[in-house]
Amino acid sequence: MKPANKAYKVATCAQNITVLDSKVTFGVGMTIGSVPPNINTACVRDVTFKNITFDTPIKAVYVKTNPGNSGDGIIENILYQDLTITEPIWWGIYIGPQQQYQPDGDGPGCMLYPILPNCAT
Repeated sequence: MKPANKAYKVATCAQNITVLDSKVTFGVGMTIGSVPPNINTACVRDVTFKNITFDTPIKAVYVKTNPGNSGDGIIENILYQDLTITEPIWWGIYIGPQQQYQPDGDGPGCMLYPILPNCAT
């Protein structure tokens, strides 16, 4: 789930979303974000992931922030329920700064966080 914000005319928050009965193999998870601060308030709320099976995921639960100096970001009321995670490759559950650089080179690039903790959130 990527955030929406008040600049959008139809949806000011990515919200009221349910993902049910899914199987993921070698995926990067049921992901929220990345959510950076935004002057129009980046927002993801009221999301449910239920009855999800992960087979050898890179990550299963993945909630990611992005750094910034202006505005707000909201991630609230996120429910993960009835998950089965088998043999995660990197993290079974990861909550923290976005780990990759974007294709244009932006982003924190925190692949080794929290092992190397010097990463802006």
